[in-house]
Amino acid sequence: MIRFLFGENEFLKRQRLAELLEGAQVEKYDGEELSVGRLQDIFLARTLFGDDRTIVIRDASLNSEVWTALSGLRMAEDSTIIFYETKPDKRTKTYKFLQKQAKTEEFVPFGERDAQKAIQWCTDRARKVYDFVLEKSVAQTLIERLGMDMGRLDMVLGQLALSDDRSAAFLDALVPLPKTESAFELFAAAVTGKREDVHRIVSYLEATSGDDGAYQTLGLLASQLLHLNALVLSGRDSASVASDFGAHPYALRQLLPLAKTITKKQLHDMNHALGQADIHMKTTNISPWLLVETALLSFE
Repeated sequence: MIRFLFGENEFLKRQRLAELLEGAQVEKYDGEELSVGRLQDIFLARTLFGDDRTIVIRDASLNSEVWTALSGLRMAEDSTIIFYETKPDKRTKTYKFLQKQAKTEEFVPFGERDAQKAIQWCTDRARKVYDFVLEKSVAQTLIERLGMDMGRLDMVLGQLALSDDRSAAFLDALVPLPKTESAFELFAAAVTGKREDVHRIVSYLEATSGDDGAYQTLGLLASQLLHLNALVLSGRDSASVASDFGAHPYALRQLLPLAKTITKKQLHDMNHALGQADIHMKTTNISPWLLVETALLSFE
């Protein structure tokens, strides 16, 4: 029997492989390291006691010689051969051969439009696997911070299952905001005049990323300010800004509420403040985080 497991959802693919290998005597091979002759020998070898064999070949598609020859090799009928791939070229003869001759399973990750499916998956897995109730709002927070990679989400669900505390503070400690999200929260706080939030977020970023993080954060802030300039000066035409600047529509949607309240004079002052912070970072020994905070507090 031939099985063909492929796709970019590593979490589900690994789960399925584990199910297929349960209780079997397994031989595992790295397809990149095999020659055509060696692979043919593996396929036709016999065990000492004549038991059925389970053979796993990983990433054979990354070995062009082996992948090209594979469809012409003899495979023992009393063996289970599992080809385990991530993104094989669907145009190849071997891919088409496996589609016809193997039991094929494709494992597709969540896409950008699958947020609701991902939330449902998290709540279902928390209940069925880890035996606790996960609020949809908490699941949404996890997805916003971790993305929709099932492996990462499952790891955090396992950690949440060990604690009765699933408060916002606990989530912040367990799954901190990504730097890009923290930078947007910081930028929004500065533009809307929330001084205490500016200080809180700067303190958090300084503690978690050190001085080097200030340079990265300034770059993220400058990028957001550039897009804010474009939105304000284009009359909030987010489609044109996305096209002209290659900006992600989601990032622009976050900035649109801010663009509605900003004047050209304020934009000028913001541009000047971040520009001065950048110059001082490069030419003085002043704490870079102090420069960031001072620049942001001048946005009012």
